[in-house]
Amino acid sequence: MGMYSKRTKNIKENSAYYMFGLHAVKAAIKNPDRKIHELWISQNARAKIFSDYAIPNIPIFNLDKSKNLPISENKVHQGAILKVSPLKQPSDIYEIHKNKQAKLIIILDKVSDPQNVGTIIRSSLFFNCNAIINTLNGGSRENGSLVKAASGAFERVHYIQATNIAQTIVKLKKLGYIIIGLDETATEKVSSFKKGNDDIAIVFGAEGKGIRRLTKEYCDMLLSIDGNHTFSSLNVSTAVGITLFNIQSNKLYDV
Repeated sequence: MGMYSKRTKNIKENSAYYMFGLHAVKAAIKNPDRKIHELWISQNARAKIFSDYAIPNIPIFNLDKSKNLPISENKVHQGAILKVSPLKQPSDIYEIHKNKQAKLIIILDKVSDPQNVGTIIRSSLFFNCNAIINTLNGGSRENGSLVKAASGAFERVHYIQATNIAQTIVKLKKLGYIIIGLDETATEKVSSFKKGNDDIAIVFGAEGKGIRRLTKEYCDMLLSIDGNHTFSSLNVSTAVGITLFNIQSNKLYDV
């Protein structure tokens, strides 16, 4: 197929969306599990993305010459826009555990901002955590902004949206996970906590609201991050990064 083609029509996947950004698009194209539909790309981005990878056999459009792009003009696309179907994720946490793919899990209790969730996914992969659970109702779904913020990491993690976080925590407990909730009012600190080599799930609440009361009741323990809590609470993505750093530093589990 040539470099530029007619735009695809009647794609059956109604949930298909446009992702954007060099790292996100390149990672998606290289992911054999990602279904891709059409690509909008500049000459500069084309050289960066396909320097060591074959151009896919999908409709491709010259972004440099396109006046009407498929995404908003205020999106920082870096010369690359890709239409994709959402990744197929495990239907249940049991599937991940059965394959021994997640000794450490991040649970997000209604974290809705895609920028925060994408950054959390990127930080999680850096700290050897490849499973993130968010709420289906109130949690950010897979979309262009989230995947852009993850900067390629989204293609390498499990991102599950659960209908009921409390029930998910109960399942994890049955599988032997210790459930830790991050709560700024907790007296015990993340920096001093050690729990050997147990499987761990860490719960983070939405920025400003924190973990919901019912979710807290299902946690085995609550921890807080050392800092000046009289000044301000941390952005949730920052809190995740600090917590994962402490876990790895304190060797709470064997990475």
